[in-house]
Amino acid sequence: MAQITKLKEADRGHVRALELFIMKEYLEAMLNRKWEELSQDFIDQLGATSDGAFERYLDSGLSYVAKEKGQIVGFVFAQMVEHMSNIPKMVWIESIGVHPSHQRKGIGYQLLKKACEEGKKAGAQAVQSAILPENAKSMMLHKKLGFFLDARKLSFLDLDNLK
Repeated sequence: MAQITKLKEADRGHVRALELFIMKEYLEAMLNRKWEELSQDFIDQLGATSDGAFERYLDSGLSYVAKEKGQIVGFVFAQMVEHMSNIPKMVWIESIGVHPSHQRKGIGYQLLKKACEEGKKAGAQAVQSAILPENAKSMMLHKKLGFFLDARKLSFLDLDNLK
């Protein structure tokens, strides 16, 4: 069983590498472009481990890593948000990932459950996470913990593109 520990500054490099490794296949398919074709500026802005974002999740106290034999094999980035969806305090799961060679061992479950349990201790009444419809593994994981999944899709507007 993996050891789940709070995210630390010392984890930054290893978690960044793991997050980008996990994102690579997904982004290539979604963008229909090879990873090598993406600009470094674009890659630098990706994920919860990007500059600026990592600190927010580090400070949240609700983000964790999973380690096996001292190696980081998974992560969950979460934070407390207030007054979202008419709920006074809610945990927002930004990202969860497990290295492919360590999947199907319960590590994602351990990570997500830890963030939920610690959020509850901190006063959260609910947990919210966005899951892409094609991510069946993530949907099954969330259902296993009792999440209600509906058919909503999030919309996003970069305000530089406001028309």
